[in-house]
Amino acid sequence: MALFLRQNFRTILIFLALSIFLWIIFAPVSLGGQVSYVMITGNSMEPEIELGDLVIARAAVDYQLDQRVVYRHPQVGFVFHRIIGQDEDVFLCKGDNNEWTDSYHPQNNDIVGKYWFYLPGGGTMINKLREPLFFVLFTLIILGVLASIFLFQKKEVPLKKARSKRHNMDTQNTPSTGESRQEILLVFGIIAIAALIFGVISFTRPLTKTIADNITYRHEGGFEYSALDRDDIYDSNLIQTGDPVYLRLTCDVSMVFSYQFFSPRMSDKEAGDITGTYQVNALLSDVDGWKRSFILVPETEFNGTSFESNMELDLCQIQTLILEKEDKTEAKNRWYRLAILPDVTLGGSLDGHPYQDIYQPEIEFQMDTNILRLPEGLEGIVLDMEGMIENDRVIPNAMLIFGEELNITKARGISLILFGISLLGAVYPAWTLVRDLRKSDVSRIQVQYHPLLVDVKDGNPANRAEQVVVVASFADLTKMAERYGAMILHESLGSFHRYSVQDEQTVYQYAIEVFKEGSLFPNVNDYKKALHQAIDEDQLELYYQPVVFLKDSSVVGVEAFLRWSHPEFGLLYPADFISQAEESDLISEIDRWVTRKICRQIRDWEDSGLPVVPVSINISPETIINKDFINDFTLDMLENLCDPGLIQIEINRSNQVTQDERIMDHLSQLHDIGVKLAIDDFATDSANQINQIFHLPINALKIDRTVIKDIKDDQNAQRLVGAVAAMAKSLKIDVIAQGVESKEDIKVLKAKKIEFAQGFYLGTPVQADELAELLSKPVPVKGKRK
Repeated sequence: MALFLRQNFRTILIFLALSIFLWIIFAPVSLGGQVSYVMITGNSMEPEIELGDLVIARAAVDYQLDQRVVYRHPQVGFVFHRIIGQDEDVFLCKGDNNEWTDSYHPQNNDIVGKYWFYLPGGGTMINKLREPLFFVLFTLIILGVLASIFLFQKKEVPLKKARSKRHNMDTQNTPSTGESRQEILLVFGIIAIAALIFGVISFTRPLTKTIADNITYRHEGGFEYSALDRDDIYDSNLIQTGDPVYLRLTCDVSMVFSYQFFSPRMSDKEAGDITGTYQVNALLSDVDGWKRSFILVPETEFNGTSFESNMELDLCQIQTLILEKEDKTEAKNRWYRLAILPDVTLGGSLDGHPYQDIYQPEIEFQMDTNILRLPEGLEGIVLDMEGMIENDRVIPNAMLIFGEELNITKARGISLILFGISLLGAVYPAWTLVRDLRKSDVSRIQVQYHPLLVDVKDGNPANRAEQVVVVASFADLTKMAERYGAMILHESLGSFHRYSVQDEQTVYQYAIEVFKEGSLFPNVNDYKKALHQAIDEDQLELYYQPVVFLKDSSVVGVEAFLRWSHPEFGLLYPADFISQAEESDLISEIDRWVTRKICRQIRDWEDSGLPVVPVSINISPETIINKDFINDFTLDMLENLCDPGLIQIEINRSNQVTQDERIMDHLSQLHDIGVKLAIDDFATDSANQINQIFHLPINALKIDRTVIKDIKDDQNAQRLVGAVAAMAKSLKIDVIAQGVESKEDIKVLKAKKIEFAQGFYLGTPVQADELAELLSKPVPVKGKRK
């Protein structure tokens, strides 16, 4: 588990961050969040929001007119309607498809959120999931998805435990070439999906919307009456509005009707342009349906927003009318209804919109033959009536994002920009990922199986194994990794790639050779065929460069250099073919050819009576580590009666040599039978050969040519060479300077106590027959190398 967490840390971190972000944005109110989810169960908000949709509302600090909100009704539950008005601390709400306003007026704390977005059919889907059958099916789908993910992870990352035992192998964890790109694609994929959802929402909504921009106005009417009290029955001698009027006290009643027209969107000019007429009638009726009307104020014109009309009512005339009616019909009533009916007609324009309206309030009195009074409970009369000019206004459409409105045009632009950025950002990593997947098996494996791979250098686990099993495919190797809970070790040797899974003393391997551009042998199979042909047909040759004793310029040794006399390419140098031999596991065949050739050449020189000097050869660590190399090399020397003391093996890649106990052991065995050992490329920055001097019986140190090339001008190089000479002298080890190119170089080397050297100035590599003349010269005893 710990290993799984380490390997998937970034993915888990991204998942957790995304989960926290989604929780903050979509957490429901019931769990402490800011979002309410409401299933629509009616058609009051059609045509946009329909039955079965799921509305998502988000809490806001305040709520304004024309916003769609979800509020909590004490009897009904959650209601999703639009705010159409506000009266002090309560809101007036109405469904878009309703003709009436809601009877319940919610306060601010009753509103749980304003409209954010909705999911068509979301409510229906949730109701379906509440049914046992659909719930079981949904649960099975979720479990199937989770199981698929688990099985995929188990197949791709079979890590039961980390292998703690590395057998002292030099390993380095390197990031996969595909891992970071896959994470980048994941990020851009999330952005693309978000942009796509955002785009679908914004592009399915119109750029503009038509809203109700109704122009409201109000008719304010006032009515008062008064009469004289000649008998001091009332507190004052004036009967006022709200007091009963007794016909025995007076018959004359004065009435005043006042009118005011008001609209918040009316300009001063529009107020002055209002014209109309008014008339005041009276209507006397009984419960049986009898009616008698008469005019109090005839039709009168007015201009502006207000007027006031005075009128007189003769109660005695009305009393006479009642008595006459009762006498003739013999039908008496306890009460009669007397209604004062103002009739106002006016017209003009409001906010540029023309209108015509009629204002017809009604003031009702109760009357009999003795008294006129208002209905019980009414002490004053205020007659207000509201009107509205229906008007629609086209405005830019908007959508809510995190509680804030965003213009649809801008939303579309943002979605396109985000989608474009995600596509552009994903193009390069996706292209390189697909390219690597299709480029070769090596790159495909690196991308596809990166959690399993551990890159190793300078260490083939098969060299330490008791048994090596070569599997038929990389898929078989992954099965073994899963079976043993092991990592797959990847060793890259240029065009040659080796994959290994180790279980105790058994190593399972799979190797791949890839096309190598720019090489003389781009096809590995062709190279192998050509190299085997070169060995069989003796196309390989050895050239020998003399090692000179600087005091008398005599030849005290030679170094053998390999050449390939290719029938098509001509003479090839090691740089043209050795690296491919190492990558293709053919270097041991070349080394075997070299050792056999050297032993025969020494035998030939001795048979020719030539003085023989030690010959230095380069043997690859991959060859030395082979347990059969010692036996084969010893057999070659015995067959040719070759003195082991005439052969010197130069050790390069010293870091690898000192880290492998078997190489160290095999070199010691060679030294025990008389073979000399030299450290090649000594005093370079890339190797630490000092440690090797103390672990191997070294006979010579060969200072690298990069140190010698500027020695006549480089003080640091001179000091370094002097230090090496002093150390070697104290350890009784010869020092050979390589790459000597001038007389000045020799002068400096002699001054620094260097006795031996080689280089083009002292002698170029030549074939064996050309070396005979040099070997025929006597070699001073004092200069002979140990």
